[in-house]
Amino acid sequence: MSTENPVIYAAGAVLWRIGENKKVEIALIHRPRYDDWSLPKGKLDPNETMIGCAHREVMEETGYSAVFGPEIGHATYIVDGVTKLVKYWSAQAVGEATGKPNPQEVDQILWLSTSDARKKLTLDDDRSIVDFFSEFGTGTTPLVLLRHAKAVKREDWDGDDGDRPLANVGQIQAKRLLSTYLPFAIEVIHSSDAMRCIETIEPMARSLNMHPIFSTDLSEYRFAKDKEAALDYAQDLMNRGQGAIICSHNPILPKLLKKLIGKKSFKELGLDLKPAEAWVLHHRDGEIIAVDWVSAPNT
Repeated sequence: MSTENPVIYAAGAVLWRIGENKKVEIALIHRPRYDDWSLPKGKLDPNETMIGCAHREVMEETGYSAVFGPEIGHATYIVDGVTKLVKYWSAQAVGEATGKPNPQEVDQILWLSTSDARKKLTLDDDRSIVDFFSEFGTGTTPLVLLRHAKAVKREDWDGDDGDRPLANVGQIQAKRLLSTYLPFAIEVIHSSDAMRCIETIEPMARSLNMHPIFSTDLSEYRFAKDKEAALDYAQDLMNRGQGAIICSHNPILPKLLKKLIGKKSFKELGLDLKPAEAWVLHHRDGEIIAVDWVSAPNT
């Protein structure tokens, strides 16, 4: 029998906006059940991703839609003898609130400066998250480096490698990518013209009503001949300042990551990506300020 202690997973965000005084304000919620002031957050639903949970909880507890930025930290504490782990993202409020929280869960929302918010928050853990938020700053743009989902094995495929499709598991992964990348408000999707990449992004592009751009410059075939083509492609996307996804291959994406971040060091970054995993590069004014690793969807 397993003796591992159970863990409750939850997620939330520092929801921010630019106030009338042109300064950053963040939203605090009052929970009547606990009579405390906190950041919006909540527990994961079954099969929900952490960022998907944070995106949902922000809407439910504040009524605001939000565009997510970097993951900014986590808090771990004990609740009734059970470990609870909460991950937080930076999230910019979009327009005015379009929903209304359940008053039994949240009965007040305050927009405060970061310094006033720190004073108002009940928990030290929340204050630490606000400090992390201040260090990261605001106004970043995401570039997602996504490895294609699980494909049919090379040895099991008799045709051209560029035509090798997704395996059944990969098809499921592709259908579950949307909830992970929806919070980033992606504007454009670019992909290798290999079938396994095309099939990876098609369900998400369809849901977002986008027309992906397929390029040989992002393919393994082109990479073998010209190592710089994919880098130039990614750099051009960053320069445009649009939230973007690049779906490509494992030999290419680690090289892109290494080149784009240069001499910067970001902890907990692996050397490659497994199928349907990604790195999200958050950049501002041409500089990458954070890199998040994203796991493959559960299947």
